[in-house]
Amino acid sequence: MGKEMGYRELLKKYILHLQLTAGDNFIDAVNPESVLNSRDLGELNALAAELNRGAYNPAERTRAENYNSRLRVLMNQHALSPAQLAQLVGIEVDLVKRWRTSPDSDRYVPVTEIDFLQIQRAVERWLETSAH
Repeated sequence: MGKEMGYRELLKKYILHLQLTAGDNFIDAVNPESVLNSRDLGELNALAAELNRGAYNPAERTRAENYNSRLRVLMNQHALSPAQLAQLVGIEVDLVKRWRTSPDSDRYVPVTEIDFLQIQRAVERWLETSAH
């Protein structure tokens, strides 16, 4: 039997997903047409605070916080191929491909935090210079 997930846990996972993929959970985003009332916002902020305090199960966060997974999300977000990313960062295409390989593969290479920050900066520079 599968483990049932409560709504609180589902919301925590979704908040974590937003934080990792978009860089923001948007709970406090100002929107004049918001469907969330102050009580709703308070509940969501409480869940986000639990995540930030580390009260959320670390085993559940492992994959989401993995820099290889975050790299895939970043590349998908900006429709970047391995060749495009390699060119932006100034690295070999093969390394990008190895980062994107399954962890079960002998070719797999983990993305370090330093690598990921360098990649993020390169993508941000590219976005700034290519924006019209």
